[in-house]
Amino acid sequence: MDAPHLKFRFGLRTVKTGISVMILIVIFLVLHRGNPMIACLSAVFSLRQDFETTLQFGRSRVIANAFGGAFAMVYSFSMMATHHAAWVQVIVLPALLMLLIAVNDAINNNRGIIGASAAFLMICFTIPSDGDYLYAINRVIDTFIGMAVAILMNVGVHPVKFEEPIKQEAKKIHEEILDEIEHKN
Repeated sequence: MDAPHLKFRFGLRTVKTGISVMILIVIFLVLHRGNPMIACLSAVFSLRQDFETTLQFGRSRVIANAFGGAFAMVYSFSMMATHHAAWVQVIVLPALLMLLIAVNDAINNNRGIIGASAAFLMICFTIPSDGDYLYAINRVIDTFIGMAVAILMNVGVHPVKFEEPIKQEAKKIHEEILDEIEHKN
């Protein structure tokens, strides 16, 4: 029996993702912000192959993070108001998640549904028992820090548009051929 052939790619996006996570860990250590998990995941979700795509996806992520964070704050208030009653996690959290998905769909932010859901769930499930709404606000800030690092990581990395140089070269050759034909006649 032959061993399966594995295709192992270690591309620039992989390197940029690793460096983004490293930068975030350092930022969180220096600023004493605590666990960088949410910022790192936000960077991984946001980082794309080039600056333009990251920026386009980033707009969707900003909206998604804002909604995910706002809904997490509602959840946090609900937990505090009920003294962390278990039924809030069982009933309110899924209801807020469904509403969050519906709101993103209603504003045509379908690209942001997964990010909004992830931000919401990460914040909700990591709120400490003595945590308050400031915890939720800080985690939303963490998602924006992660997204900002992903965007900065792609500054200067632009997609290569192969068709444009080829079109220009084909036009140049076409014009040269026409010139040659005109000169022979």
